[in-house]
Amino acid sequence: MGIRAKTIPAADLEAWARYLRHVAPLPGVRVPVSPEPAPIPRPPAAPTSPEPPPAPPPRAKPTPPRRAALAIGTAPPGLDRATWSRFRAGKIAPERVLDLHGMTKPNAHIAVMALIAGASAQGMRCVEIVTGHGRRAGGEGVLRREVPFWLNDAPLHALILAVCHPHAANEGALRVLLRRRRA
Repeated sequence: MGIRAKTIPAADLEAWARYLRHVAPLPGVRVPVSPEPAPIPRPPAAPTSPEPPPAPPPRAKPTPPRRAALAIGTAPPGLDRATWSRFRAGKIAPERVLDLHGMTKPNAHIAVMALIAGASAQGMRCVEIVTGHGRRAGGEGVLRREVPFWLNDAPLHALILAVCHPHAANEGALRVLLRRRRA
């Protein structure tokens, strides 16, 4: 049984030749004269037998719909206007306040997670996180920048309904409205 070489169609050879006209060879590299590659050996013919049908792909578990990212000071969908107005105006008082002044980033992250998870477990409705302005270095503070990202992470995002600053002039604190726990 011999191996037959596969020939390249003339149209493909012409396209290759057109391509090579626009390519400059590297210095010291010999340019091949013929674009004809070595013949490709064909695998030996397998005996014909009926193949079993391919197995169906495994079913993926349906993923729950992803919630939109929490935007500070933006009313979330599903929150009525009266509650949003009361929350935004500061008429829903925070039941706990966490002051992050003087904390390192890892310790502050743990404290924020514990505050939100604990308050939600106890059925609290509103908490406040004081990050501070962080203007010591002339820019925005690390904690002030990071806390919104932490609130949008998977474990906490599901527990939070809305986030705003307690006052337009006070961006060094965040007031967090927690979702009501359903029985």
